[in-house]
Amino acid sequence: MSILDKSKKLKYANKNISKDHFIIENNLVFAGTHIIIDLWDCDFINKIVPLKKMIKEAIKLSKAKILHLHMHRFGKELGITGIAVLAESHISVHTWPERKYIAFDIFMCGNTYPELASEYLIKTLKPKRKKIEIIKRGITKIDKKVYKLVK
Repeated sequence: MSILDKSKKLKYANKNISKDHFIIENNLVFAGTHIIIDLWDCDFINKIVPLKKMIKEAIKLSKAKILHLHMHRFGKELGITGIAVLAESHISVHTWPERKYIAFDIFMCGNTYPELASEYLIKTLKPKRKKIEIIKRGITKIDKKVYKLVK
């Protein structure tokens, strides 16, 4: 199941991007889309290699460019934290295997598709329960000052 309705998918397929990589939508300009994902009772192996592979695939689907990917395990059978630094911002992950919980933070600007990365992660992990928040960061109206950056 998609986290977006069909009309939003179509809207994101034809993004307008300003010179400074802000997204232009209707009469608004914003830095990027920030998606916060909480997943419980997931189908995931709490190991660094499969988690890296999953994040790399999410990045590929989103059309973002990876600059650096780092993961850290807190101890045997304990959680993992990681960050993928992107040219367009980041994807972070935190796992709590003892609670069967995994959290992702996806923030991307420019001509990327963080929604596709989110959908891939959710579909792959098959959570029994999920919470998704989508935030437009740095949102502002298009006015004369902003218009110079848009054109």
